[in-house]
Amino acid sequence: MLFIRSIIGGDHQALMSSLLLVLTMWLIVLAAIIIDLMSGIYKARITGVTRTSFGFRRTVSKLIQYYSVMLFALMFDIIASLVVGLPYFTMLASAFLVFIEAKSVYEKAGDKLRRNTAENLADLIKLLENRDDLVKGIAEIIKSRSFEEDTGCNTK
Repeated sequence: MLFIRSIIGGDHQALMSSLLLVLTMWLIVLAAIIIDLMSGIYKARITGVTRTSFGFRRTVSKLIQYYSVMLFALMFDIIASLVVGLPYFTMLASAFLVFIEAKSVYEKAGDKLRRNTAENLADLIKLLENRDDLVKGIAEIIKSRSFEEDTGCNTK
């Protein structure tokens, strides 16, 4: 990647080949994100998890974060182009991001579901720790429902 040297020296062929290599890396990262999205949709379908806009917003957020990393790698490559010839930072960043996406695709849907359930349960416990009035209200509802089931009476 001879960005600076290619621009100064007028070697447009070297500049274009460097830019093509960077573009290829960016497209590989995009393909990995799309594969992960499709895998996530498939895993949600087989586990019966409702697909909501929250999951799709996470994909958009991931795109922004990943391409921020890729942009920083490109900036480092431009700075390093005075010394080295290839976009090593972009290649390293794209390899790392593709590895993350590949790991996500190969995770079992059940493992993700258990992890998400554990995180949600921890959030619920945190919420209930400081809300005695809420806990008492939930306990009363459970007691009244179990009383209705045991006696067949509806107290309403």
